[in-house]
Amino acid sequence: MPINAQDFADLRHLLPDSFASVLAIVGLENAFKLVAKFGGTSFKIGQNRRSEGRVLHFCLAEVIGEKATSAVEQALLGQRELYVPKCDTLLRELRNRQIRRDFDALTCQQPYPMTGWQAANNLAREYDLCARQIWNILNTGQPETPDLFAV
Repeated sequence: MPINAQDFADLRHLLPDSFASVLAIVGLENAFKLVAKFGGTSFKIGQNRRSEGRVLHFCLAEVIGEKATSAVEQALLGQRELYVPKCDTLLRELRNRQIRRDFDALTCQQPYPMTGWQAANNLAREYDLCARQIWNILNTGQPETPDLFAV
């Protein structure tokens, strides 16, 4: 799922603290590639001398590239292990934001905008959710309307 700079700035607090160092080393795009591929798992970090170390190095390099993998290994050599969190809360919020954007796009497209009902059903199929959940996401994500009569 793509993430833009504004979403990241808004949602950075949802990332586990333990993953901040990895994010700083490999960058945003590569960090999310790691989460998508290896979320919830650990890697032993070594000096890439034994066969097991070379296999783990290859697995990481296949996802984030040789340069980023070498940088991670150098930076985390003393830790001996890299834990890649699942980041479920963050990924769910990113999905929900994208659903809201897609709904707006579908209901505002020209020359034939969809009705809300049609858009919700299309999004339910696209995101493998039920239409009720799409409506829940849409209703909870709306900015609060100011109370005009508040003192």
